[in-house]
Amino acid sequence: MRRSIRGNRILAQPYRELVWLGYLTLPPEAGEDRRLVWAHRLAAAVLSRVGPQDELELRRVFLRRALRVRLMPWTGRLSPVEAMPAVISAADLEFTRELNTLSAPGRAAYALTMLENRPSGQAVEILAGAGVTDPVAAVREVRELEKRLTLEGRAMRRPAVDPTLARIYGRPLYRLRLLGIAALTACTAVVVVQQLDVDRPVVANVPAQDTVARARAGSWRAGTELDLTTWAPRGSLVGDEDLIRRAQRAWGPGRVQLVFAGQIDQARVVLLARPGQVARFTSAEGADKLEVFAAPRTKPDGTSPLKLSDDRYLLPPWVREASVASLSGAAPRWRALKIRDGVTERVAAAGSGRCWQGPVLRLRAPEIAHGMPYTMIDFGRLTLANAYYQPPPPAEINRYGPHELDSLPQGFSAWKALGCAVKRPAGEIESAMAWEFWAGALPEGVDGRWICLRLADTGGGSSVQGVLLGTRKGRVTSTVTASRPGGWDCSRLRRDVVAGVSWKAPSGKRYFVAGGSRRVVEISLDGRESDGRLVTRTTGRTPRLAGVNELGEKVPVLR
Repeated sequence: MRRSIRGNRILAQPYRELVWLGYLTLPPEAGEDRRLVWAHRLAAAVLSRVGPQDELELRRVFLRRALRVRLMPWTGRLSPVEAMPAVISAADLEFTRELNTLSAPGRAAYALTMLENRPSGQAVEILAGAGVTDPVAAVREVRELEKRLTLEGRAMRRPAVDPTLARIYGRPLYRLRLLGIAALTACTAVVVVQQLDVDRPVVANVPAQDTVARARAGSWRAGTELDLTTWAPRGSLVGDEDLIRRAQRAWGPGRVQLVFAGQIDQARVVLLARPGQVARFTSAEGADKLEVFAAPRTKPDGTSPLKLSDDRYLLPPWVREASVASLSGAAPRWRALKIRDGVTERVAAAGSGRCWQGPVLRLRAPEIAHGMPYTMIDFGRLTLANAYYQPPPPAEINRYGPHELDSLPQGFSAWKALGCAVKRPAGEIESAMAWEFWAGALPEGVDGRWICLRLADTGGGSSVQGVLLGTRKGRVTSTVTASRPGGWDCSRLRRDVVAGVSWKAPSGKRYFVAGGSRRVVEISLDGRESDGRLVTRTTGRTPRLAGVNELGEKVPVLR
């Protein structure tokens, strides 16, 4: 570079911004190390040629190159050190995975509008100048992601890693020699490489030097941590080394554990695991696909089943029985599933239209804990979520924890109603609890049920939604009364809650309805106090709401 970045404030700011822009634009499947190296190389090269004066032209030239870069197999791997972007917020990993699902222009639009705070029109201008065929669609991708997150009670975040900060690891000298030989071998394929799509990373047949670990059969019986490291590999293709190495190369460098390799219908599927992540590699009809998900966290009943395809599951090795039901009908109709080498038979997709209906799996592991069946619901991701239900008073709170979804009839009906009341959550959900904190009569003869839906994700985050269900003459209506991320609401750490909403009765008349959980003894609207756990008022506006529990303490309002 003709001018040094170090100590030069004029160059340092655009350099950092270009590194972010390049890192997000380059393909995620290329691996974090190569994205990092190339983002810095592109930033240095373009900044030295264009300079920082015209920031729009600088970004146009930079994106024009970033969107067309071809990552050769040896790129960034012949250095004596390996650079990886530093993780700045592990809680944002799920958002980063969602961001990586956008197209390359869409990720560039995110960097321009969200990280650099540029107007959408300016982002469109930069993308068009970089040769993007539909820059408006790229910006629209970001807005649609933002809208979806907002509806789910989440917010746009920064990515979990910062490419301007890096962790450096040394490479053994013998590995560098092997990589150098592999790079020279791969040079013979350059003529073929030139004909590939320039927007895709080039993957040559370079021998993988990274280890594929395999747990021993029965490892889960040797310790108390029932996590993925105790899963011995299963599947009919665990001996297909070429397939497994292909899956490993698609994920990028690093030690991995083989969890599964087998034929699922018309596709060959490989599951690999690293600390905190699971990759699902699918090869079908000559096309390969790699998806990376957050790994399930270890719980008392062990880790979750993993989805091999849309309709088959790989069960934990300790699970001996499995049955399935849909969240439809008045009660669950459980059907026993056949299991072969840990893989279930095909499970029909549940739900249609705007309602999601599972499916729900009921699993039994006689050797784990109490050996009682437990229920897990499929939200459409890699893992399943433990599904729970807490009934309203006068039922007592179970000191052993919430009930399984199928243990009480009203639990199944509550979850069935939630399937049509709220959108299917995004991301890897670890547990989902429907806590019915109030039930009783609403105006005009409507039977009411107020449910607090609490979702906990695999990254340790949580979200809460309040839903008021009304039933009259067999017809169920729902009103979402609150939605917010984080916090202790509707958990063992904060069981007292008050919620309120403007509710439309069957006659079309508007009421403001406020309800409280079991220990609430007083609810006030605009300072006017009322005894009891339900207050209604005919009003077209939202009054100020507060509540007090039996200890005289103020109760949080779920908004």
